[in-house]
Parts: sequence; structure tokens; C-alpha cells
Amino acid sequence: MKRHYIFASHGSFAAGIRQSVELILGAQPHLHVLCAYVDDNDDLTQQVDNLMAAFTPQDELIVITDIFAGSVNNEFIRYLHRPDFHLLAGLNLPLVIEMLIAPPDEPAIPLINEALINAREGMQYCNQTISSARCADKDF
Repeated sequence: MKRHYIFASHGSFAAGIRQSVELILGAQPHLHVLCAYVDDNDDLTQQVDNLMAAFTPQDELIVITDIFAGSVNNEFIRYLHRPDFHLLAGLNLPLVIEMLIAPPDEPAIPLINEALINAREGMQYCNQTISSARCADKDF
């Protein structure tokens, strides 16, 4: 089974994340993007169906969309019945880097759960974090 990642977003956000990932990690041949609504003539349902048709039933797919319950996410929800299909929302760079640097044979569900926890912890309001750290330093 080969694992593939799909980044999908409204506009070109997914392509930008891919560009950043490849700047940091190098080329990622099993990484695919879907940028919705960049061309007025694009039909999102057709875009998703065409992309999904490119994979075999033996492929494992981890799809990460930008917004939960947004139109892009909703189109992929139609594939939840597919074996070895994992759908996440909240596309961000720390999340995807952690997943991509994991060993390829690491089971998907624990990998996803750990990456989601770490991505959430990495989100910080720096003003408060730095201020709290300064206060803690003064206490010593």
C-alpha cells in the first residue's frame, strides 16, 4: 500500500503549503494538491472526482482540507466510505511536516492523532507566551 497526501483548499493555499513543504523537505512525489475556485470554469465536484480517480483502491489517502465543513471538505466527505481514506481539516504547515517526516510504514491513525495534537500545541499567541516566560524567569 502506498500512502499519498492530498492538500485541498479554496484558492491556491494548498499549492502554497506544498511549495513551503518542498522548500523545507525537498520534493514530495506522493503529495498532490487541489486548488478550488481558481478558474471560473472549474467544477469542484468534477475536480475532486478526477483527482480521486487517479488512485488505486490499494492506495492509502490522507486528505487535508483548509476548512471543516467548507465546500472543499464537503466534496471529500463523499469518499469517507473508501478504505484507507483519512480526511482532516485545518491544513497548516506544522501538521503536514510532522506527518511527512514520519516513517512511511507508521500506521496512519496514530500518526494523524499525534500530528493533530502537536499542531494544536504549536499554535501560540506569542505575546502571551513570551510575556508568561518573562514573568516565570523573574520569579527565579
